[in-house]
Amino acid sequence: MNRKMKWQMIVPVLLLAALAVAFADPFNTPPIFLSPAEGPIAALTEKSFELDIEVEDIDNDILKVTVENLPAWCHFDPYLMQLYGTPGRSDRGEHHLTIKADDGREVRHRKISLQVSYGHSIQQQLQETMQDVWKTDLPQLRGASAAVVGADGQLSTVTIGHSDAEKREALDASHRFRVASVSKLFTATLILRLAEQGRLGLDDRLADHMQVPGLPFGEEITIRQLLSHTAGVIDHLNHPSFYRGDWKHRKWSERDIYRFAAVRKARFRPGEGYAYSNTGYYLLGKLAEKILGKPLKECFAEEVFQPAGLVQTEYDDYSDRRHRIDSLADNGRGYEYHQSAVGAAGAIISTPSDVARFGHALFHGQLLGERSLKAMQQDLGFEKGGDHYGLGMRLWDDYGIRHIGHTGALMGYRSILMYLPEQDVTVAISTHHSHRRWYNLVNGVLLSVADYYE
Repeated sequence: MNRKMKWQMIVPVLLLAALAVAFADPFNTPPIFLSPAEGPIAALTEKSFELDIEVEDIDNDILKVTVENLPAWCHFDPYLMQLYGTPGRSDRGEHHLTIKADDGREVRHRKISLQVSYGHSIQQQLQETMQDVWKTDLPQLRGASAAVVGADGQLSTVTIGHSDAEKREALDASHRFRVASVSKLFTATLILRLAEQGRLGLDDRLADHMQVPGLPFGEEITIRQLLSHTAGVIDHLNHPSFYRGDWKHRKWSERDIYRFAAVRKARFRPGEGYAYSNTGYYLLGKLAEKILGKPLKECFAEEVFQPAGLVQTEYDDYSDRRHRIDSLADNGRGYEYHQSAVGAAGAIISTPSDVARFGHALFHGQLLGERSLKAMQQDLGFEKGGDHYGLGMRLWDDYGIRHIGHTGALMGYRSILMYLPEQDVTVAISTHHSHRRWYNLVNGVLLSVADYYE
């Protein structure tokens, strides 16, 4: 096509455009939207929603107003000029609508978005989830207690079932549990606080501060390795040889635990592998006592429990069948053996409320600085071919939800602490029944809480 022919085609188009401008009605004023304003508009699930639409036409033209992209739950009344409806839980999210106002000569648009959020509390969400999972997957579960602390520090608690083995007394939020290895996160927090105070270095050797006679590679093991289970130390609590003789009625001294570890080979040379070790955390508790010069019970209380504002948490160095713990949820095994065998590896008792408060305080920088929190989340266990484990902290990414914390299992008790960084929410759950589907409840609560705060 030559240049002359192109111009012959373009010129008529330009003339038509010019004529359209020239003959446009110079006396028409297009419709003017008075409301709603552009931008997001809030709506709540299971709550009645109404939104008035106001459009003005100063020429008094008859307006035709329509709405495009209406979600199924939302309706438009052209006579009342109103959007209305009740969104359900499945409607949560963002819905983009376009309102059109046509005066017969010109059309104006107003784009809005309806932001549908949950119209019920996290308390209700947690209650419904716990009840649903309990009835569907764990009908025989003796009882469970859960707590959630949101970013604002607001606490919500829910309990289901009974607090005793005979199922006579209802469980409530004041009942305490053996949180077992969730204690390791408390212990790691204590040790890192001492590091921040300059009382020790994480890469100090344990032998720089205390001696464990005969401990394999005892002169090489570092504090960081003990915290991350990469020290190669034996695990006495999961070793069948530990439970011999009158183990259900005796007390253990530190010399007993030291000797048990000393006469058995290391699992590997320090720093060359990963192996979960309760013995390693027992040693960390003795390290704290050595450095602070006081019993571990006082170390925990002064350095962790009190700064975090915990009122129902204590380190158990006393209970037995004759000396029982006030308000402990009972499963018939709560005093199976003395906690002197466990020490800093898992002898803390608490409520989910307090455990969740501890997690909130920890991850909000009230107990440790940013550098220490970052160190706790370094995946040293996986680097050595083991679990995703940092310093006293398990690292998870289940269902695409990143969460960190710790689990615990001891004498029929199960506990978990989970912090969800993206949602900035802390969850704690405990039970006094070692049910094989325990994690159905854990995962149900995890998914439900993550969805609520999404």
